[in-house]
Order: sequence, then structure tokens, then C-alpha cells
Amino acid sequence: MTGPLAGLHVVELTTEIAGCYAAKLLVDLGADVVKVEPPAGDPLRRWGPFPDGLRDPRRSGLFEYLNAGKRCATLDVDQPGDAAAARELIAAANVLVEDFAPGTLEGWGLGPDDLDRLNPNLVLLRISAFGQTGPWRDRRATPLTLQAASGWISARDPERPPVQVGARIPEYVAGAYGALGALTALRLPAAGGVRQVDVSQLEALLSTLPYPMLMAERMKSLGLPANLRSAPMLGVVRAADGWVGINCLTGQHWLDVCAMLGLPEYGEQQIAIMLGGPERDEFFAKAEPVLAGQTVAEIVELGQALRIPTSPVNDGATVLDCPQYAERGFFVGAGGPGWSFRRPGPAFRFPKVSAPQPPPADTPPGPLPFAGLRVLDLTTFWAGAYLTCYLGAFGADVIKVESIQRPDGHRYSGAFAYEGDDWYERSPIWQGTNLNKRDLTLDLTSDRGLGIARRLAARADVVVENFSPRVVEQFGLDYDSLVSLRPDVIAVRMPGYGLQGPWRDYVGWALNFEQTAGMSAVTGYPDGPPCNPQGPADPIVGVHAGVALLAALEHRRRTGEGRLIEIAQIEVAACVTAEPVIEYSMNGVVAPREGNRRRGYLQGVYPTSDEGCWVALSVPDDPRVDHDVFDEMVAAWTRTRAAGDVVELMRAQGIPAERVVTGEGMYDIPQLQARGYYEEFEHPITGSHRYPGWPFRITPGPPRHHRGVPPTLGQHNEEILRDLGCSADELAALRAERVIGERVLNA
Repeated sequence: MTGPLAGLHVVELTTEIAGCYAAKLLVDLGADVVKVEPPAGDPLRRWGPFPDGLRDPRRSGLFEYLNAGKRCATLDVDQPGDAAAARELIAAANVLVEDFAPGTLEGWGLGPDDLDRLNPNLVLLRISAFGQTGPWRDRRATPLTLQAASGWISARDPERPPVQVGARIPEYVAGAYGALGALTALRLPAAGGVRQVDVSQLEALLSTLPYPMLMAERMKSLGLPANLRSAPMLGVVRAADGWVGINCLTGQHWLDVCAMLGLPEYGEQQIAIMLGGPERDEFFAKAEPVLAGQTVAEIVELGQALRIPTSPVNDGATVLDCPQYAERGFFVGAGGPGWSFRRPGPAFRFPKVSAPQPPPADTPPGPLPFAGLRVLDLTTFWAGAYLTCYLGAFGADVIKVESIQRPDGHRYSGAFAYEGDDWYERSPIWQGTNLNKRDLTLDLTSDRGLGIARRLAARADVVVENFSPRVVEQFGLDYDSLVSLRPDVIAVRMPGYGLQGPWRDYVGWALNFEQTAGMSAVTGYPDGPPCNPQGPADPIVGVHAGVALLAALEHRRRTGEGRLIEIAQIEVAACVTAEPVIEYSMNGVVAPREGNRRRGYLQGVYPTSDEGCWVALSVPDDPRVDHDVFDEMVAAWTRTRAAGDVVELMRAQGIPAERVVTGEGMYDIPQLQARGYYEEFEHPITGSHRYPGWPFRITPGPPRHHRGVPPTLGQHNEEILRDLGCSADELAALRAERVIGERVLNA
């Protein structure tokens, strides 16, 4: 094997997507993975899709996608001979991955104490529904009930139940966090015995939402409804030949959309239209015929020409024809003799590697895995900032660069100008993504500001950015320029559409990437339009970028080579939405949206006697039962009972059931409290808040999720610049020239 993780040995004991995907990410980075299957085979072999629909466990498309590059061993760990063979594999491994119910490994004699004796240097990655500890440890769950408990099920139509995200996407999310946790644990000392990484799927899903608990807290403080939400405009709309996403992020986007549609008179009515009411109906009555007269490609081309975040809403068929994926060769051939299909390629690319330098001097591992790592954070909004927040949490010195002319746009998410001069410091979404950092303002359009940025880059181990490609290139902070400043630098570039290709300079944010990749097409009611997930693409991208970065850091430790890492956000989103493209390329089938259903279960989301409160429950499928009749009977029963009573009654019968949680209820989940998922910090302007942590615990490892409160704008200007050698007079000159500052210009 080649790749930055060449030489890493992994044993995989998994039965579901989450653990399997964690190991797949390690394979894609060069690790040697031995997958141990029981004599009956991995259950994913029986999932499909199968060529021509003929069930053949040797020709399962999803299994092939998740396990390409792995070596397989068939072992029955209940048999002494096979159990000994499994122990021999584990004794020689660096990482063991498992996703069974808590206690399963212990029953096989492979619990942490057993593994300590077998291989004390091992990292044990454990992925389970709620984690290995806490009052919900042994609580039964299904993918639907986990989505309900974490806030992933959301209202789409006031006349219908809230609906889940489709295509098993949430299961990939936990796997990505698992890979990140395992590689983080490998940076910790092994002297204490086996290092356990305990991943909670509930927490993994919660960690990808835009801080609904913080937003609910904020809305209540403003006297507004706690779960007030407005849909992005225009959202998913119909074109002549399919669906298209038009996702206004700014007031200027809205004005441009109105001009594009020939409806400039609605330019001042954005808020009223977003919140519903007669203005919304009137606007869409005029806009929809205009859009229906144009093709998806025409609307995307025109919208992007106006710099409006516009994208196709691709499904398993159209995604293969998307020019950006096609030009970049992202979807690759797979299968074998007599059967073939296409599947996503790796979620990361390493297009450039620097000339070898003397490897950095090894420092003794400490309690924080990234201690001593210097990171220059040139990110904006969420995906890149999520990665740097993680690095800072566990020891890296992260310098976040903004400017008083153009601060990070994420500061304006959930902040309102009427709140006073410091209103841009009040965004809970910005705060949740920017703990653990020092904040520096620099006007990079000035020579002095750019010079300081270059001096910081010369000191940095890692530089991270997620702008469209031309931004850092215009500033001379692209990879080749960074290498001239520090030859072994690792540059993480996270453009929406990639560094090359016909859509290289397209504008977009999370909803565009989810739409382009197929995430929206698989979400929604079978007889309704595609629906956007709640924007989880950003943190999902950040986690994948973290996996690639940790692999690159390990490679640099061994070889002295720095490198460029390219994380195209539309490619990461496609990696976790693999099944639709596999099925279409194999059989020419675009499966309809499933709503809240899933093969193997009778399940749904049902009303209760509590106003606006829903419950999700699942029972094993029974071919004798008509699902529509099941839904009607269950709904008739649940709507006469309180949500808490329904959940408790179902659980007493061994039936997985959960309340559909919203932001205002996320602080009250006992499992999260028991596992210390939230940590409290005092923000100097907005006061005390409980911020979400990371969805895993490393034992032994860091005792806390975060190290510091989110900074205010330019809070660390003097501290950082004095460390660079700037005098008091130089600082005063920089401030007078507005190269630096602590307040937004013209705020």
C-alpha cells in the first residue's frame, strides 16, 4: 500500500456502515486493513444494490464501495481456533475498529483489559449508538430513532410529519468521526495501555447541526420563539427538466435573484417572504413559471454568472453527468467480471508534495495530541473553521485571521444589527465554531497586512483555508507560495467545487454542495420535492479534512515532506451519499425518496397529544403487514398520548422509540449530561453558554473538549504581533492605517 498512512495496520470487526466507513477512510489513506467477517459474511453483503436485483452477496455494490482495498478474513470468534487467529491479527495491529453493541467485545474475551494484555499499544475505536457509558448506553436504537433523538428529523411540510435524511447518510457521519478520533488517539502516548476512542452516533449527528441549542437559547433571550426557523430562499425549485437549488445567503443575493427573475419589486420583501404569509405565495406564483421555462443547466449558469449560489439538485443519475465531477474524474469504475458500476472516489486529494526536509524533531507525546502544532486559520464560515476549532481544542496554537473591513461572514449568522455596536460579537453559530483560537485582524489587501500574514505562514505547520480558489491565489497564499516560505508546510484547501474543473470558481455553501452531491434528492416525502438537510455538509467536510490532515502530519513526521491537501466539498458530500449513484450506474434505477421508511423496518414519525411534538419508532418488518395500515394504526394510538409516555411504553416493550428533539430540548438529554458533551464558558459579551464538544471520548486522553472561549474580533492583535517583534509604534501605525483593529469598520 502507498499513501500517508502506509505502515498502519488496522483490524476491522464491523457489521454496519459506520465502522466500515471509518476503516475505509484509513484504507484510502494507505493503511492496511484486515476485515474480519463471520462465516455468514458481513450483513452489508446482503444489502445490495445487486446487478439486475438478483441477491448475490458476492456482488453487493455498497459492500464493494465500503471495502475496496481491504483484505478479508473469515473467522468465527466463538470457535477457539478462529478466536486465536483473530487475537493474532489484533496483536500485530495499531488500530482495532468495532461497531457492536456495548459489551459485545467483552463477551468474546476482547474487552479493553484483555486487549491490554494482548497489545498494550493498540488504539481501540468503538462506535455505538449512544456510547460506552451513560444511562442510555444499552438503549435500543435504529437509524431513524437516532435521527429523532439528535435533531436530524425536521419539519418540511406543516401538514405532514417531520422527515428524516435519506440514503443512510447519518451512518457515514459517525464513521468519519471515528476515523478522526482514532488518528487523534495515535498521537497520544501508549504507555498507559490500550487507548479507547468511544464514539457516540447520537453525539456525532448532533455535532453536525448548526448549534440549534445555542440558537434556541439566543432566540429566547430576544423574546422570539426558541425554534424559529426560516427557509433559505428560494430553496429547491422546479425547472423545466428537474430541480434546482437557489440558496441566497446575503441580501445582495436576494436582490440579484429578483433581478434574474424579472421581479425587482420584491427586492425589499426578503424577510417577509422567508417567514411565509401572503407575500411568499404571491412571489412564488410569479417566480415559478419563469423558472419552469428554463432548464437546470440554464438556471445554474445564469445564477452563477450573477454570483448567486445556484446548483443542480442531482440524483443518482444526473450526478454522473455533472460537469464538475466528470471533468475531475471523481466517480470511478468498480465491480468485477460480469458486473460493473460507478462509485465515489476518495474524499481527499494530495495533488502536490514538497521536497523532503529533515523530519521535525520528535517531541515526547503529551496529554494533548496537537501540542506544539502551529496553525494559520484563513477560513471563513463553517467547514474550515470547524477543523481548526478541533485542532485548537486539543492543543494546537490556532491564529484565526479576519479583518475589520471584512470579518468572518459567520459572525452575522444569528446576530442582528439593532443590538448595538458589538452586535457582530453575538452570533452563537460563530462562537460555537471558534472556540480554542486566538483572533488577529489583518487587511490582506494592504502590503503591510499581507506581509504579516506571510510571516505567520513561515512559522506555521499547517495553513487552512476554505475560500473559492482564486481568493488565496490573488493574495499569494496558495500552496506554491507557502512552500517558498516554509518548505514542509501542510496546506489544507477546502474549496466548494475543487481547485480545478469548469465549476472551479462557482460560489456556494453547504446547501449547494448537498444539492449537487445528491443529499437533497434522497431526502423528503416520496410524492414531494427534494428537501435540503439542515446544512450538515460543512462539519462533515471539516471532519474529513481533519482525517486527511492527521494522515499528512504522520507522513511528515516520518519523511519530512509537507503537502497540499485538497478537500472539494462536493466530493465529500458525494462520498457519504454513495448508494444512489451505485444503484443507478448498476441497474439504471433512481429509487424514489423513502420519507421516513427504510428497508427492514416498519417505522415512522407520529403525532402525540403534546402540541407540535412527534415521536419516531421502529419495529422489524413483517411482510404480512401493510405499511400504510401500520402508520394509520400507530398514529391513531400515539396522538392520544403524551410523547414521553409513548417513548417509555415502547421502550418497555423493547421497541426503539425517541421523541423528535428540537433545539430547545437538546440541553435536557440525560445521556449528553452524563457524558459531559457540553462545556460551559463565559463569553465576555454574551455571557455564559454551554457549548457542544466532540462526539467521542479518548481514554486515557484529554479530559476536556475545549480549551478556551471564542475570541472577540482582534482580541489577540497585540499578543500575536508583539510575538512577531512589532514595537508599540508599529502597532499604533498598523491600527491607524486600519491594517488591524478591534471593531468592524462602519459597523
